[in-house]
Amino acid sequence: MRADPLLLTVVLECTGELDREGGTYRRLLNARLKHEDQYALRVHDEELDTASIRALCDEIDSTYVVFVRSTHEVSATYLSTLLQHLQNRTVYLAEPTLFTGALPKNIAKNAVSAYARDTDVYGIAYNTSRLRDFLDAEYDLDRSALYIAYRLYWSINRVAPLEVGYSIASDTKAAIGLQLDCGVARLLPLLTNAAPTMRTYILRFLVLYLRGLRESQDSDVPLAHVRELIRMFCLTDILDQSRTLQPFETAWIQWIDDSSHDRHLYKRLSTADNYLVFALGEGRLEADIELYRCRFGEDIVQIGKSYLSTSLRPGLHNPKVVDFYRRPITPRSTILFFDRPMQADDNAEHLYSYFRDHYPEYSDIYFALNPKSPDWPRLEEEGFRLVPMFSAEFRKLFVQSDLVVSSQIYNLKHQGKSLVNSRFVYLQHGIQLNDMSDWVLSKHFDVFVATGKLEADYLGALAPVETLNSGLPRLESLRRTRTEQRRLLFMPTWRFNLHQHSSGTFTKSVYYQAIDAVLTDRSLLCFLEEQDLTLEVKLHPNVEKRAHLFHFSDRVVHSSMSYREAFRSAEFVFTDYSSAVLDAAFINTPIAYYQWDADEFFEDQPYESRLDYTTQGLGPTFFDHSGIIDHIVSGRYLEPDPTSDARREIFFEGVDPTRICETIVERMLSL
Repeated sequence: MRADPLLLTVVLECTGELDREGGTYRRLLNARLKHEDQYALRVHDEELDTASIRALCDEIDSTYVVFVRSTHEVSATYLSTLLQHLQNRTVYLAEPTLFTGALPKNIAKNAVSAYARDTDVYGIAYNTSRLRDFLDAEYDLDRSALYIAYRLYWSINRVAPLEVGYSIASDTKAAIGLQLDCGVARLLPLLTNAAPTMRTYILRFLVLYLRGLRESQDSDVPLAHVRELIRMFCLTDILDQSRTLQPFETAWIQWIDDSSHDRHLYKRLSTADNYLVFALGEGRLEADIELYRCRFGEDIVQIGKSYLSTSLRPGLHNPKVVDFYRRPITPRSTILFFDRPMQADDNAEHLYSYFRDHYPEYSDIYFALNPKSPDWPRLEEEGFRLVPMFSAEFRKLFVQSDLVVSSQIYNLKHQGKSLVNSRFVYLQHGIQLNDMSDWVLSKHFDVFVATGKLEADYLGALAPVETLNSGLPRLESLRRTRTEQRRLLFMPTWRFNLHQHSSGTFTKSVYYQAIDAVLTDRSLLCFLEEQDLTLEVKLHPNVEKRAHLFHFSDRVVHSSMSYREAFRSAEFVFTDYSSAVLDAAFINTPIAYYQWDADEFFEDQPYESRLDYTTQGLGPTFFDHSGIIDHIVSGRYLEPDPTSDARREIFFEGVDPTRICETIVERMLSL
């Protein structure tokens, strides 16, 4: 038995098989070389909640406790730095620098703002006895609230983060919000605290709660408690911190604080502005579109959307308020196009090319891109007028532009101008097969490009004024080409739950084994050899670093082709769930779906599918290995398929393949 209590217990939450080769687990073990007598590692095989954390605190006899999730990421010196910090002092709490994405190389330089960071219990060392005392008093809070509540309870206003990193390795929570445990009726204790950092954390937590409530539409937390939280911590005074990233929830907070104003201007448009409309109770909602009906305890809050006259805009006649719609789009206008910072060859590039060639009178058009992108020299040679993305020059052009056109949505804001009060055409990167309604309603755009009636109907129910069923610009120039080498194309998508897996555990995953089984199937390899075919495999970008683990061969190759090249030359394309194959279907290339994990795939995804692949997919759907292999080696993949042809016609209804870019340009110049 130890004479002295341990300094620290690490509780490792692992709800599946423990990945003993994973980076997080190995880094936690590595600290034993110097600190074995100071800490213990304890594996917890269920997801932590308030009750289990309370029970653990009763069992643990170390001075401090830290909770780590096996799928999270820690710096190499995370644990040793934490131990060194704790051994020479007595503190209530010690924390690393926290991140929601991958850990940067320079922790101090890349520390994120207090608002953007995650506020859950993970990665932070708590004084065990103080945490136990706190949980005895505040036992009914959700786990996700414990960090903030602990600091409120003990009046811990300032904590200097250590220069070592901890990351939840995902921003999924920002996209889908928080889902509180059943029965939780308080978000936080109402303990006065005016510290700016604490108010920022509370705002972040409240925004995530409301974002999750849009998904569940059901909460046991009374509206009065939420209102009191907003007023006690004066959250409406700091809403500019959330307005750009979470505009929907920001408007909601404003209404909860003062429900005498039921309409909130959400997005300025050319002819009629977009307003969010709120109502308390079960009565009829006076709105053009009904969006949500949310329960707060015994209260019902309805939220809708209306398009109202631009004459109602606040500050319309105030000369100090700049109206970026007042100036029409003319050949003298500045127009800014961009795709991703490091990658072009998407819808904005293709629309830029069309616009430059067909509207030469518009001389001030720019394409933004990072100069380090491999596409920069290619576009420079093609005569694109390039500007470094997010540079001072880019921001200046954004402010003076009359229109922004992009396949991506970034939170642009400079000198009072944002996508809220200026023209923006969203071209999309792909076609939305998943239900992303909450995401769509969180974004600002004047035009949202759809591809086909099915997508246009879905988007039109959310944004009828902004939806344009034109098709994606890149599709207009996509053509099938004959090459000497016949090719098939396989492009599986990604699984969110595999981010932190080691190579050893990754190769044990159903995902890896299903894909590699296709790549090494003997009957398929024989068929490819007999028919002089090559199977090109386009791995998802998240899998590229693990490409060496797959068994490629002379006939099954890790493709280095661009997506467009691969689509053009393939005589058959198959995937599991990727919407990218719709590009192939658009040019009448046969496609198919191989969904080996259909029963559980969407359980780990942040969105649910809108498409029933078996009845609406643009090709046959297979659920086992033998099915997809037989479809290929039998040659049936090349046989006429009237069912898929009919579905394709329905799916792309309303899109004229020869007028995609023309249709978009006509609409954007009319804004």
